[in-house]
Amino acid sequence: MDKKNLIFGLSCLFGAFSLFIYQGKQLQQQAILRQSQAADEEVANVEGLQPKSDVVPMSSELSNGSEFQLLIFKPTDERLIVLENDAVRVTFTTVGGGIRTVELKKFSATRGGTEPYCFNDTVGLPALTLGWNKEKTLTQNFDVTRQTEDVIQFRAVLEDGTNIVRGYQLPSSKNKNPYAIQTEISVTQPQNIESKTVADKRSLWVFLGSMPEMPGDKYREHLNFCAYDGKGMDCKRLADFETSNGFLGLGGHEAHPYIEANMSCAWGALKDQFFTAILTPKTPAVGCFSFPSKQGERSLMQGFLKFELTQPSTVLGATYYVGPKDYLLLEHMGQRQDELMQFGFFGAVSKVLLMTMHGIHSVIHNWGWTILILTVIIKLLMWPVTQMQLRSSKKMATIQEPLKILREKYKDNPQKLQTETMKLFKENRINPASGCLPAVIQIPIFIGLYYMLRSASEIRFQPFLWVRDLSMPDTVGYLGSFPINIMPLLMGVTMVVQMKVTPMPSTDSAQQKIFMLMPFIFLFFCYNFPAALVLYWTVQNLFTIVQNKLTYRQGSTTLQQQKV
Repeated sequence: MDKKNLIFGLSCLFGAFSLFIYQGKQLQQQAILRQSQAADEEVANVEGLQPKSDVVPMSSELSNGSEFQLLIFKPTDERLIVLENDAVRVTFTTVGGGIRTVELKKFSATRGGTEPYCFNDTVGLPALTLGWNKEKTLTQNFDVTRQTEDVIQFRAVLEDGTNIVRGYQLPSSKNKNPYAIQTEISVTQPQNIESKTVADKRSLWVFLGSMPEMPGDKYREHLNFCAYDGKGMDCKRLADFETSNGFLGLGGHEAHPYIEANMSCAWGALKDQFFTAILTPKTPAVGCFSFPSKQGERSLMQGFLKFELTQPSTVLGATYYVGPKDYLLLEHMGQRQDELMQFGFFGAVSKVLLMTMHGIHSVIHNWGWTILILTVIIKLLMWPVTQMQLRSSKKMATIQEPLKILREKYKDNPQKLQTETMKLFKENRINPASGCLPAVIQIPIFIGLYYMLRSASEIRFQPFLWVRDLSMPDTVGYLGSFPINIMPLLMGVTMVVQMKVTPMPSTDSAQQKIFMLMPFIFLFFCYNFPAALVLYWTVQNLFTIVQNKLTYRQGSTTLQQQKV
């Protein structure tokens, strides 16, 4: 049975390594595909940056050649108007009365750069562009009918007599949520004697904008279009639009140039690893439509929300949030927009850790030291439980020989073996479950911290010691194409030292070999994790080493006193 355990452990390690290589090849193939597509589209994208009277195709060309193409008409006399507060700089456009870009002043676009992160800074439609359908948008020029330091209003009369008035109000800098833009769309359509109203046949589509993939999103899992129906959130990734063979033949699907859903949408959103754009209408939308596209080597995610115009005159009010994935800001919006954080099954743990981290940072003002102090606090809280585990491990080590004798003596009588084993545990005051308790507690903490840190805009571009960006692996160089990450190597070393000073609960050589493989398995899986998460694991290993040493000394002193 012990040989089977060893073979099983080695098989798992081999399988994980094979999966890592397979995923790497898949990513490389996708990168080559994106690069070849970029060469064909680069010229068209560069030309589209300049406003002109032309039709620019926005396509979602996929690996199987299918595409959804959106034709964009760009007038020559586009006018740009800028409103801003301390958090955002919003550039409105007369083209469709939409938003050309939103600059987040407190977040730089690149590490060490001075230019702010800019949403919708892509070739394509202005955000919140309107359309009677998803293929034909209203990109004609609107007139500016009102403008103050925080309010702007547009108006256009279409060829069929439809009157559209669009208004925006920017929140003040002192507002609790300076990223939440209030907007209102008024649509008045002419009466039609034959069909009563044109509105009976029309739906209004609102474009949410274009969100590009982030450089650190290696597996492109964070670039999503999400819709919330009041009960749960449904997110579409780039992988949902591309051809997939699934896993071992399960879950495979053909490429989709777009995905449309007829569903109630309390809000719709685009998001990447750290930022999001959310449209929350006062009256839920009746459907959504999402599709990817390309700009150079970058993949983009885009989408629409659909509203029914059942009256000749309709007013649609909404909040348009463009800003960081900040849990407190999203949670206070009141319609579960905080689900965009995607904290996972242990979301409650992630939220507690995030709040604690913010409390520490309000005093320390350094995110690296904040994570270090958070780790120490967690270890101090778990000190009694860890002590219980260490003492149990020591006691287990002392009864390995009697256990071996019992197994040999009752190898043909499992029931008697179990009875005698429990009796031996009771005589030595050993609780077998106490050795597993710290691991059971650590798992939700580690997973909760992982989901919290992987998309925490707070630690984006934040340095610590040699780490340039806590939200990314701490790569200091490359060996060929292989990245050299220092923090995971330190973590692996601390795990080896920790195992050396921790008593082995079993003298079985096969189990010990599996136990000794654990540092390498963790090093393998954590090698490309964000530096912040590996920092936590490294510090907690160091803390455990110190605790083991103190416990060992205390035990030795007690034993000497008993002998005296």
